[in-house]
Amino acid sequence: MERRIGGLETELGLVCVRSDGSRALEPEAAARELFRPVVALGRSSNVFLRNASRLYLDVGSHPEYATAECDDWWELVAQDRAGERTFAHLAQMANTALAAKGEDAVIHLLKNNVDSAGNAFGSHENYLVDRRGEFTRLPRILLPFLATRQILTGAGGVVREEDGTSRFVFSRRSDHMWEAVSSATTRTRPIINTRDEPHGDPQRFRRLHVIVGDSTMSEVSTWLRFATTDLVLRLIETGRVVEVPVLSDTIAAIRLSARDLPGTAQLPLEGGGSETSVGIQQQYLDLVAPLATQDEAPVLEAWQRGIDAVRTGDRTWAAQNLDWAIKEKLFAQVCERRGVDLSSPQIDRLDLAYHDIDPRTGVFSSLQRRGLAPQILPEERIARARTVAPATTRAHLRGRFITAAEEAGVDHVADWTTMRLVRQGAMPVSVMDPFQTESEQVDALIAEMGEMGRRSAASPPPA
Repeated sequence: MERRIGGLETELGLVCVRSDGSRALEPEAAARELFRPVVALGRSSNVFLRNASRLYLDVGSHPEYATAECDDWWELVAQDRAGERTFAHLAQMANTALAAKGEDAVIHLLKNNVDSAGNAFGSHENYLVDRRGEFTRLPRILLPFLATRQILTGAGGVVREEDGTSRFVFSRRSDHMWEAVSSATTRTRPIINTRDEPHGDPQRFRRLHVIVGDSTMSEVSTWLRFATTDLVLRLIETGRVVEVPVLSDTIAAIRLSARDLPGTAQLPLEGGGSETSVGIQQQYLDLVAPLATQDEAPVLEAWQRGIDAVRTGDRTWAAQNLDWAIKEKLFAQVCERRGVDLSSPQIDRLDLAYHDIDPRTGVFSSLQRRGLAPQILPEERIARARTVAPATTRAHLRGRFITAAEEAGVDHVADWTTMRLVRQGAMPVSVMDPFQTESEQVDALIAEMGEMGRRSAASPPPA
């Protein structure tokens, strides 16, 4: 697939605390406060926004944001950052309202994967694939890549081992994966979820749902997650026989790889032999390099730099660009300066603060302002992405529809494939092709809403 559409669903951690650090509101109550403006606007805690993204409360009172469909990975990053800004604004409004009521309570939203109690929540990647492809063949080639990709795109963090020691790892998410491939998402959380929900024409498309990824703050890390995986999918779609190092136990390998900061641990392979996570990633990079376009040269370069950072131990580039390496350096500096080790509660708090999405107070945002973390996208582009949908996918139609409906004050309903007005006899308009950007039916809906808005404005107020 030369043009691939993808999207990112991110669940946020939510905590509401008093000034002394104690819990002020339970998550359910805090979530209600957070979503009051959303419910007031759309009469629901599950809405689609003007930028064609979905904002909603997931199971367990997790605020969640799903980007619109994107066929450019930097646009996806912009849409993902727009979701952070939207939720940060909601948190600010909720905190202002709580303060006005005299409550000692502040809501924090955290873009991480594991809370203080060890509960996990996800950052799920979606990739459009051709229905005619052999989906059963895909996992065998893709899994070794996904199991070791964390050496590039992991968020980093500290885990407590069974013997009581604390250690820094590429990804804490790896300890919460239990199967390689499954239709489940929670109890037996897999790397690849096989639930067949294409959000498009089921005769033409299938949606690959990857749920192993970390929630990443670095724009470079998020971009690499999608750009490298896209290239590997393209390799699979060539249909040629591809020799990759198939892991004998994917789940054991992903956990060993997460803990292997030097990249030297041998991961057992099917049929005998072994390979390191660094070696596996290098093999995939070498395999996909001939498929990359000239515009994708920066992907190959960043991929190689990430591999080299682990292989050589020289973190110079990685510590300025990749979440795990930025955190590794930050934690080491704090431990040395304060005379603590990785088991200190100070490190736990720092880890959470790193993922705080508030651009005014979050640690990652502070590092960006100091030039210690990447800021690739200008704020103007992120701000625009909050209200403008991607122009080259179906999201463009949904974004136009929702914007027109809100401006006209017309009740409406939208989801990934359909749009309709809320009135008797209204028929939904379906757009089953994720690549479609023009529709006479959607144009007619928008014109009808414009006329409804004009009639409403011209009507005299009730006596």
